[in-house]
Formats: sequence, C-alpha cells, structure tokens
Amino acid sequence: MVLDPSLFPASARFSSLVVEKDGHNLEHFERLHPLERILVAHSVDARKAEFGDARWCAHDALAQLGRDSGEPILRGERGMPIWPAAVSGSLTHTEGFRAAVVAPRLIVRSMGLDAEPAEPLPDGLIDSISRPGERRQLSNLEDAGIHCADRLLFCAKEATYKAWFPLTHRWLGFDQAEIDIRPDGTFVSYLLVRPTPVPFIEGKWKMSDHYVVAATAVTSA
Repeated sequence: MVLDPSLFPASARFSSLVVEKDGHNLEHFERLHPLERILVAHSVDARKAEFGDARWCAHDALAQLGRDSGEPILRGERGMPIWPAAVSGSLTHTEGFRAAVVAPRLIVRSMGLDAEPAEPLPDGLIDSISRPGERRQLSNLEDAGIHCADRLLFCAKEATYKAWFPLTHRWLGFDQAEIDIRPDGTFVSYLLVRPTPVPFIEGKWKMSDHYVVAATAVTSA
C-alpha cells in the first residue's frame, strides 16, 4: 500500500509502512524516545509494534517537514497525538499498515487520517455507526463498483473525528455528522452539532492493495 499524495493538501508530508500482518516487530518501538515507549509499556507486543511503527511514520513525516526535533510525540486527550507547536497531523494503524501525515498549522488547521481493511464491516455494525441517509447511499456506491461501501463510510467517519477533535476538544458521535461520499474519491462531512468551528469537513478517499484510506483536512482561511 502506497499513499496517494492527492489525498492530502500540497503542504502536507506523509509516511507509511507495510508490515507483516501477523508479525510483532518491535524494532521501531525500541528506538522511540523513552517517554513514548512508556505510553504502551504494559501492552502486548502487537500493540507495542503498531504503536512504534505509527510513531516512526510520524517522526519521518515531521522530518520531511523539517519539524522533527527528536522530542517525543506524546498522547493527549482521548489518545490523540500531541504534535509539535505549529504542526497539525494525524496517524493511523491497522492490520499490516501504518501511516502518518503532518502539515504546517498556519496552512492546515487540522487533519484526519484513517486506514481500514477493504472488506465489509462485521454484520450488524453498520446501524450503530451510521445515519439513515448515509445507509441509503451505500447501495449507490456499491452500484458504482465500491465493494465495501460500509467500511468506507466507517473510515470517513473516523477521519472526520480525527480532524474535528483538535479544533474543539469535544467528542463527535457517529450520528453527529452526515457523510456524503462520492464515487469520484471525495466526501463531505456535514457537522450536525452546535457550536461548530466549521459547518463541514472535506475529505478524500482511495482504495488500493486491499485497504481503504480516508483523509480530511481543515485549511486555514
């Protein structure tokens, strides 16, 4: 899986890793700053491996941006990464794939990135993560050749939340945004909560190599 640069604003920098799905390689974890390692010190090796890989991607993306000072990327409210000052970003990890994206905050206020396996959601889950209007569009997406439209919707919801939270420091429930997914690889998340700093969040999506990736960005005015 190679991330498509068109998913992100031109000012963004990104990094990704493809890893063995059943492997627990701790190489990147063991190279992290001690304050990063301690965040998952009591976790199983699988969790340490995905954490270390994702943080490695984050540091690599920051280095491309010229903003990696070697300081730890710690964890803030609701587990969100604490990026360096003047940087916005997001990271994701799923089975076999890790990625991170960053951008100058003066240009991009907030970002969201989520990757999921390109396969249908487990039975019964779609009703709990979607609104009626969103479910009605799934058949149209499937008719357009998108074989796991429900997973794409979930991925877009996650990317929306990741961009929303740094702006507000408030939870956004699955029913508090209406996602309009277009077959052309774009989507718009209409925010239904008030107050809100922006009325909607725009995003892009792509499926390749058995993964679906959704990315959002709130740019500065």
